[in-house]
Amino acid sequence: MSRKVFVIALVSRVHPQMQQTIILKRILKAMEDSGLEINMVAEPVSSIEEVWAIKHRILDLDGPLAVLHLTGGTSKSAVEVAKWCNSTITLIAHDESNSLPSSLEARSRIRRLGLDVELATIDLINGKIKIKSEGPDFKKSMTILGEVSPRTFDVTCPAIIARRFKVKVKHLTQEELERYLEKHKQDTELIHKFFSWFRGKVDVPMRELQLSLALKEAVNDVLKRFKCDVFTIDCFEVIKRINVTPCLAISLLSANEILGVCEADVQAAACMMTIRELTQPFMGNIAAVESEDTLILAHCTAPITLASNEGDLKLKSHFETGKSVAVDVPIRRGRAVMIGCDHQLKNAYVVECYVDRSQLELKNLCRTQVTIKLKSKALDVLSEWPSGHAVLAVQVGSTEVKRALAERGFEVKEL
Repeated sequence: MSRKVFVIALVSRVHPQMQQTIILKRILKAMEDSGLEINMVAEPVSSIEEVWAIKHRILDLDGPLAVLHLTGGTSKSAVEVAKWCNSTITLIAHDESNSLPSSLEARSRIRRLGLDVELATIDLINGKIKIKSEGPDFKKSMTILGEVSPRTFDVTCPAIIARRFKVKVKHLTQEELERYLEKHKQDTELIHKFFSWFRGKVDVPMRELQLSLALKEAVNDVLKRFKCDVFTIDCFEVIKRINVTPCLAISLLSANEILGVCEADVQAAACMMTIRELTQPFMGNIAAVESEDTLILAHCTAPITLASNEGDLKLKSHFETGKSVAVDVPIRRGRAVMIGCDHQLKNAYVVECYVDRSQLELKNLCRTQVTIKLKSKALDVLSEWPSGHAVLAVQVGSTEVKRALAERGFEVKEL
């Protein structure tokens, strides 16, 4: 009985076309002779840009993927394929056209991302090949909404959360997101429904509020379709295209137990998914050192469910762009834990802290602003912190947080 395997062939256009075609036929025959049912994902790919054009197809694969290095000059494209693949990957090399050195370079780079990858070599004359077939047994899913910047996943990529967390990553294209948004853009009832319960201060134009509420409905529709309750979005790429940020959507959807992650931050998503059973997490920029033991975290959104008083909520313009709608949430005071993790999602860092003040009204920072008093010295903490973002677990203790992180497989270090 043949086993299904998906195939992407990589080429460099500097090599003769006829040579590429002959090599591809030989490799595919060897795979068929090895009892593999071949499913080509696309025509041979020759650049990172061409990989990006099929990334949604790569994410949708439901079986092992074989990446064929038909020629040299293909290592970077192979790495890009690996970043977007939920499934197991085998790189396949042969003994001509600099295929092997390119596949070795690709394997090295993929491993530096924290991903497991197999490498198989094949004799083009009479070779057979073995493909690793077992893959993750997915427990959850996460949806990437809209376009993302080409460098967004250079350090921490979607595949790492798929493999480490058994989270199937899905992607909704920018065009699809805009189609969902279009269904709600003219729905004036959204404004009326919003003001039927909202008692906070609104300092944005009604047209901006209308568009932000429409995006919230669009995101909700998408997540229902995908049966998913976690999403992330590259805010700046999206606002460039449709003039709306997801800040309000992230805040309001938290009331429906939907987890939204800003800036397509996979590291933060991993931490937030880990602690969401304990508390609704807030991801913020580590914006400033206020004193020896105090940091300011700031972002243009926070879950509405963290508000100490919903009447004190404020809607303002987005900080960097001055457009759309951001949220200033009065975060509940009390004990908390600041959390981060490294780019391979192996090591987690926690700091006990206390939420002291929020709604600081600092003009040159993102709109939700909170001071946290640390158990340790701020500069000592930052000397080991793995990123510019921190996840705040509000009104929980470090013991519960460390236990949750350890159960996810993190090595936990308290700073």
